[in-house]
Amino acid sequence: MYSYLYSFIQKLILKKSLNSDAASLLKKLKIKNIIDIGCGESDIFNYYKLKKNQKYFGYETEAYFINKLKKKFKNKNMYFYKKNINDINFDKFNPKNTLILMIGIFHHLDDLSIKKFLFKTKKFKVLSIDAVILPNQSFITRILYFLDKGNYIRFFEDYKKLLNNFNYKLINNRYLRLPYDHVMFFKNLKKNDINNFIDNNK
Repeated sequence: MYSYLYSFIQKLILKKSLNSDAASLLKKLKIKNIIDIGCGESDIFNYYKLKKNQKYFGYETEAYFINKLKKKFKNKNMYFYKKNINDINFDKFNPKNTLILMIGIFHHLDDLSIKKFLFKTKKFKVLSIDAVILPNQSFITRILYFLDKGNYIRFFEDYKKLLNNFNYKLINNRYLRLPYDHVMFFKNLKKNDINNFIDNNK
């Protein structure tokens, strides 16, 4: 859901990968299926090794990434598809043993697309990390938001209204070398485990 150039710029200012946190949390879960929506270059595998009984499904809208991933990863349990979020068939997955990753994705989706996604995935485990607008943010933060390709970076309260069945954790200046705020939303995952992980792994 982002261009190659934008991906390159992100890596220049990155202090800690969002996917590294997602991978650390993933290691604590007993799941069989990982659905990575807007997978990009599947950076999750810089920090996570797929277990023998697990399957990974990466979805991305840009053919460049899908072609690159199919050449890079030959694991028979890894599947890559050029699809947007509205075209994914979630019915083929068992919600009890499936985790959906949404790393930097919600702020690329309008409200209607998010509502459709939520309706289809009511019983699934979901983990998301996104940019968030908070009161009194710095000028630098607001410039970075303006430059972001996502058209739907939301105020915190607006995220909460949309994702009203999710728990959340606000994360300040964790991932970028410049001032930047994120929020982690999660569903059907233990709140204390998420909070303790973020607080104890700076």
